[in-house]
Amino acid sequence: MKKLSLIFLSFIFYSNFVFAQATNYPTRPVKMIVGFTAGGAVDAAGRTMAQALQKSLDQSFIVDNRPGVGGMLAMQEVARASPDGYTLAVGSAGPLTVSPTIFKNANFDPRQTLAPVIWFVNNPGILVIRKDLPVNNIADLVALSKSKQLNMASAGTGSVLHLMGEYFQDKMGIKWTHIPYKGSGPALLDLAAGRTDVALDLITSSAPMVKSGQLRALAVTSTKRSLALPDVPTLNELGYDGLVMGSWMGLLAPKGTSSESIDKLNAILNQAIKDPELITRVSNAGGELTGGSPQDLANLMNKDLNRWAIIINRLNIQPD
Repeated sequence: MKKLSLIFLSFIFYSNFVFAQATNYPTRPVKMIVGFTAGGAVDAAGRTMAQALQKSLDQSFIVDNRPGVGGMLAMQEVARASPDGYTLAVGSAGPLTVSPTIFKNANFDPRQTLAPVIWFVNNPGILVIRKDLPVNNIADLVALSKSKQLNMASAGTGSVLHLMGEYFQDKMGIKWTHIPYKGSGPALLDLAAGRTDVALDLITSSAPMVKSGQLRALAVTSTKRSLALPDVPTLNELGYDGLVMGSWMGLLAPKGTSSESIDKLNAILNQAIKDPELITRVSNAGGELTGGSPQDLANLMNKDLNRWAIIINRLNIQPD
């Protein structure tokens, strides 16, 4: 009986200790690991989140750039970290929903090793064509694709943008010749120069070239029109369902991190995305601040993991 009492008291002490840690969290600097170099979209999202958390919690949130294997090495590093809330991952669609299937030998499943905190920002896709392609809408494009071989530019084999393009073709019953590039920049430049015909890209990177007339946009892949290109319709409103897709960024922690710590981070970032200045800046660039619960990010990851795995396995896509 005495032994049982000691075990019970030890459990109560440990539970109170863990609760106190979570309540006071964070008591020291927090590291936020980004799997890409500084200056890109994922890094920018990470720094925006870090700034909001630091301001609210009066503690340092340090962005640490660890590029490698399409961002997956950074996600694996966070997955191995202590689940104490002091190592977080600034995750994105590529390393979290594409890389786990393409890099099969890595044996990395983010659903089993990482705890979602928040889906922070969404970057919807856009269907763009060279300005002199003789089509005016999606129906014209599909018809031309069935009578003539068109080329699709992408940001690289196995990129989210490549998979978006393959997914669109599959839904439309067409087939384009894939021309991979090393990033959206060179892909869009060749498309504007007329060396390729079509691309599924992101609004954030394509909008300036659409506005300048270098490219034409037929539709966006978001649930609502983008403030960056308000005249471009969504695929949904044109009657093409099931094509909501894009890239996104969010915050995650090692699996086993306390729900109290995760909920605290989630609440602060949900409040941060209500800032009018931030909303304007992100919206004008073509992005969408999202927010929501940790489960919302978990659902998104699961949906995209399953969707992209089907395409990767069917086409036997290999990493570059």
